[in-house]
Amino acid sequence: MTIISLKKQFMQFFNANILQKTAKRTGFIQRNRSILPEILIPSLISALSKGNCHAIADLHRQFNGMCLTENDNVAYKPFHNQLRKEAFPHFMQQLVQLAIAQFARQQCAQLPKKLSCFDDILLQDGSSFHVHKALADVYPSRFKRNPAAIECHMTMSLRTFNPTAMTITADTASERAYLPKPFKMKNKLLLADAGYPDFEFFADVERHNGFYIVRGAKSLNPRVVEAKNGKGRILPKLAGMKLKDITRRTNRTEILDLKVHRGKQEFRVVRRWFAEEKRFCIWLTNLPTEAYSADDIMAIYRCRWQVELLFKELKSHTNWQRFATAQKAIVDGLVWASLLAVIIRR
Repeated sequence: MTIISLKKQFMQFFNANILQKTAKRTGFIQRNRSILPEILIPSLISALSKGNCHAIADLHRQFNGMCLTENDNVAYKPFHNQLRKEAFPHFMQQLVQLAIAQFARQQCAQLPKKLSCFDDILLQDGSSFHVHKALADVYPSRFKRNPAAIECHMTMSLRTFNPTAMTITADTASERAYLPKPFKMKNKLLLADAGYPDFEFFADVERHNGFYIVRGAKSLNPRVVEAKNGKGRILPKLAGMKLKDITRRTNRTEILDLKVHRGKQEFRVVRRWFAEEKRFCIWLTNLPTEAYSADDIMAIYRCRWQVELLFKELKSHTNWQRFATAQKAIVDGLVWASLLAVIIRR
């Protein structure tokens, strides 16, 4: 994507007035100076979209290259000082929230009708990636091979198309700590991926009259209480079997709708065989079979895939491990800027 087309895309999301108001509200700028947000932000997006940006100097060159005249150019030190402000990541995070809201409206304009009964539908997602090793004390990684890594967490409402919570943490932080609070889940539906299963959390959500659809991990192996195929026909031979014992050899049904038992907890599992990929995909839910078929469960879960793709694209287009800075505010701000760049490019 060229700089001209990138700027055109960018202006579909923001104008100079919105950028300046957001910058002042977050404390990133106090008054208009030489580093204006309507020049800075497109230059960051352009630099981060190239895939070979590894230093503040690269960002600085891009900024000056996008200035209209040489008189508008800024020296390295004031440019660096602007990015190291504590307000920089807060400013970028606000822009990401605004952009995601617009992006989600375009992608999820038509939600399944069966979602209308819920007060809200919440998407939970996140992504972890490596940063410069000098940040290991601030952002320790789960793996010794790469000592520093961060995790981006996001909870998004499909009712308002706005993120309700966004944060950056160390990679070692528990993903489950950033799930919505169960007592706030009354008549709400949570959609989350395989990294989040927490059966105690699910039980708590259900006690507060909330609902969930979560991708199941490969290790999941509860005992089947009742089994049906995707059309609702009962399969009595599968009752009493463990989930992993139901293989393609023992049962050729493409879609299974199961009531399962794990410890003292009973819940519903929908499992589908993907022939081309030769693998099973599993969803856990407490939505009732009377109102929601197996096809409904899979269709509803697809609402979160577009947002999930944003994080996957972010991971594939960034290499923060090579970015030479150990300043937390700069790294946090540039992580949000990278996510913003992904959204704009789409």
